[in-house]
Amino acid sequence: MKKIFRRILKFLNIIIKYIFTEIIIKYFFCYLIAGFGFIYTLSLEDDYLIKGYLINISSSLISLPLVFVFYDLYKSALTYKSTKLVNQVVEKEINNIFLKFTYFTTHFYNEFSHESSYDVFEIENELTRKEEDIFNKVSSNIHHGYFLFSIFDDFNRDITQVINTNTIIRSIHIKELSILQQFMNDYIKLQSCFNWITKNDFIKFNQLSDVIISKSEFISSSDSNEFFDIKKRIGPDKTATYYSAKFRLYESDVLASGYKLSGNKAKEISKCLFQLYSSINNWKKFKNIDQLVFENGIISANRLHLDDNITFNEHMRNNFSIHGQF
Repeated sequence: MKKIFRRILKFLNIIIKYIFTEIIIKYFFCYLIAGFGFIYTLSLEDDYLIKGYLINISSSLISLPLVFVFYDLYKSALTYKSTKLVNQVVEKEINNIFLKFTYFTTHFYNEFSHESSYDVFEIENELTRKEEDIFNKVSSNIHHGYFLFSIFDDFNRDITQVINTNTIIRSIHIKELSILQQFMNDYIKLQSCFNWITKNDFIKFNQLSDVIISKSEFISSSDSNEFFDIKKRIGPDKTATYYSAKFRLYESDVLASGYKLSGNKAKEISKCLFQLYSSINNWKKFKNIDQLVFENGIISANRLHLDDNITFNEHMRNNFSIHGQF
């Protein structure tokens, strides 16, 4: 009952505030002049023509603001509807980017496999990890060179493309922009962890068996870095592509090895991941979202692909691969 009463008071407060700021204050001089006009007509005894003019003018000054008020209300309703639609589009796009990013980060915890056994419905649970838990998993995992030294998917650029229009910037809340900007900054920090990686940051653990790395025949890049396919031999004449990436430097022996990260490097990566998860959780809290969800999705090439960004490619004899846009 108290909750309903508070809502009624809040609603009445909004109405009173609107009437005071948008009607009384905004058109104060109209009412003032109209009032003087009516008062002045009282002093005119026989001049009915002038009296009529003054009354008409004063009445117009009172009613004219009402026209503008209704116009403002109509315009506000259209703006609200437009803003709501824009927010829904942005929310869905950001939701998908965060989902794909969160799944992508599971490669820091789990060893790569050509079989996609990870349950996509557990993605949300990744966001609840504590920094200590992230560190333990990152430091104990065997990291494959082709992931560790690849140029990661640019989720920062994806978010920039979604929000980088005047219409969207005007439509979404400044707090939301701040959270998304923080995510982009933290993602740049994560990328920088690998831009300056040295031999002291990892220990070569083992050589990966049955891994074939070759230049991609069906994915091209607009920059100088070429795509390479990471394939698993699953038969005498059959391979399965389970990761494709770009590399600044290409050395097959380095990429086809397993590594353990040093404590300092694992701590640096863990801190970045925790901060990125925190940004996503802040965005969910601000948008009042309980859980990141998606209607259609598939895990292929060790990435999560959503909705209409799934494409199928069949190339080479007895070799079937699935890739999305990334």
